[in-house]
Amino acid sequence: MKLYHQPRSRSTRVLWALEEIGAPFELHVMAREYKQTPEYRKVHPLGKSPAAIVDGGPMFESGAMVLHVADLHPAAGLIGPLNSYARAQHYQWAFFAMTELEGPAMDVARQLWKSDADPIAEIVDAARGRLQAAIGTVVDALAGGDHLVDGTFSVADILVSGVLSFVRTAGLDELSAAILPYVDAIESRPARERAYAVTA
Repeated sequence: MKLYHQPRSRSTRVLWALEEIGAPFELHVMAREYKQTPEYRKVHPLGKSPAAIVDGGPMFESGAMVLHVADLHPAAGLIGPLNSYARAQHYQWAFFAMTELEGPAMDVARQLWKSDADPIAEIVDAARGRLQAAIGTVVDALAGGDHLVDGTFSVADILVSGVLSFVRTAGLDELSAAILPYVDAIESRPARERAYAVTA
């Protein structure tokens, strides 16, 4: 796999998965401007991050890429076997991370990061309400444990904790005391630290 990586973007979650697995891959670290070049647009037609070249051709969408990386290396144990309940849970948490967590988080970010107008408080409050409800769902699923599926680190933890870390570091909302031990423990994983240490 060749990963086109823009530091501090969604491509970091894909790089993290690759670091967890430890299999060889090619890394192309790119500046924001490179995404608008004709060359990159052949890989990602919208000019967004991340994109990759995999066996068969180009691929984009970070959540799908994390799942694909896990599929390519089943012995790493990041995803459950086909047709298993664990596999269904991994799909569940992957979509949950992208919709129920990242969706409202980005709604808050779009308001707070506007350069041409003040944030609209009603939109921020509503999005934070949805975000906190989603975080509560994660807390309930963990039930005091360390991981979301079968007590084992997996793609579910990469995708869910990655969004939660973004919420905290970007100052989008306060993380509750109930979720902090989970986020802190996941953030201390060496593979994650290597992925987040990559800069342009």
